[in-house]
Amino acid sequence: MRPWSIKQRLSRALIALVAIFWIVGVAVAGFAVRQEITEVFDSALRQTGGELVPVALDEYRRKVSGQGDPWPYQARSPSFSASRSHVHYLLRDRSGVLVLGSTGAPAQLPIPLKRGFYDWGDYRYYTDFLSNEGLWFVIGHELQERREAAMGLWLGLSSPLIALLPIAVFAVWRTVDRMTKPISRISQELEARGGSDLKPIDTTGLPSELTPVIESVNTLMARLKAAIESERAFVANAAHEMRNPIAAVQAQIQVLAANLRGTADGSRAEGLASQLANLGRRVEKMLQMARAEAGLGHSRERTDLIAIAALVVDDFSQQSNIGARLTFEAEDEESCWVAMDEDAVAIVLRNVIENAVHHGRADQPIEVHVERDHTIRVINACDVLPRPTLRELTRRFRRGNARIAAGSGLGLTIVDMIMGQAGGSLTLASPAQGRSDGFEAVLKFPGVI
Repeated sequence: MRPWSIKQRLSRALIALVAIFWIVGVAVAGFAVRQEITEVFDSALRQTGGELVPVALDEYRRKVSGQGDPWPYQARSPSFSASRSHVHYLLRDRSGVLVLGSTGAPAQLPIPLKRGFYDWGDYRYYTDFLSNEGLWFVIGHELQERREAAMGLWLGLSSPLIALLPIAVFAVWRTVDRMTKPISRISQELEARGGSDLKPIDTTGLPSELTPVIESVNTLMARLKAAIESERAFVANAAHEMRNPIAAVQAQIQVLAANLRGTADGSRAEGLASQLANLGRRVEKMLQMARAEAGLGHSRERTDLIAIAALVVDDFSQQSNIGARLTFEAEDEESCWVAMDEDAVAIVLRNVIENAVHHGRADQPIEVHVERDHTIRVINACDVLPRPTLRELTRRFRRGNARIAAGSGLGLTIVDMIMGQAGGSLTLASPAQGRSDGFEAVLKFPGVI
């Protein structure tokens, strides 16, 4: 189902209701006023008929007295000719036969011989019986004038609607926008939060309908935060408590392996020492992951990137299996300050360099470059990795080469998490820039503002 907006749907509904009620109101008012117009015109038609009766009777008597025979059906009165042909009259006998008609009157008029108003063709007629003469008097008036008056009325009533409807639309939209601002504020606040920000949402100024929902969400987030913190504390405590015993056992196994070197049990002791070293590294990664998930990268302390990078590189260079294989180069001999916790910087650099040590060719150098734009590039030699593999490397327990047993599969995950928290970025490339093979990790650190 496609997402929909409360504000848009409510605005459209209110605008439609306003328009419908307005149109219905105008229609009802128009019909009522039209009825009044009809009554006014009918009253005027009846009054006009009363004024024309003497004229019609006088014409009728004159015609009758002059000939002595019944008046022919086609007789027309020469004494009444309206300036406009929209009014005419007729005299009919008791059987309905036309005995006299003014100019413009029809020869045949199929309306009943009853008192009242009748519509026929383009005219409205009023019929009355002259009992003294035994004649029916009929007067007609064009409906066009009534239609023009009604049309003018409709236009007069609808013109304000057409002019004010855009204003009503704007007023409805502004009102709905103002009423839904709390919802928009909550939506923007939740959207701006990261996955680790579980602070309660402020309910100040929220409507009573929305407050229970936000309070329920706050309760849920509080429970989720407590569960996550409990899990992180357990992992961190377990890793911390296991680190020292593992180191002690590892030292004893190394002494034992040295004493048993050259015997049948010497190789077993060395294998056990190697397994303990691997376990120690995994425990260390678990501790780093716990610190990363706790939001270590959110700190914005001022840190010298070159100094931390030099210390980390020097620490790796002391290891016998690395030595001069690791090279360090900084574009600027002065300090390069970044807005990031120094422990977070050290953890990020250690994991990227360890990744290069474990997965790079042992006979090829590992290059560490610190650039002026707060960027560190770590390059190692290896076979080119396909793009799908590169996209998977920052996921947990993923390695670029499954045949290599060294490494825990968490290093680049920790790096990507901390860099994201700090507002920096991790970019992986294979082949390395300017080379046909190799692997390159580019760390972009947030600069000091």
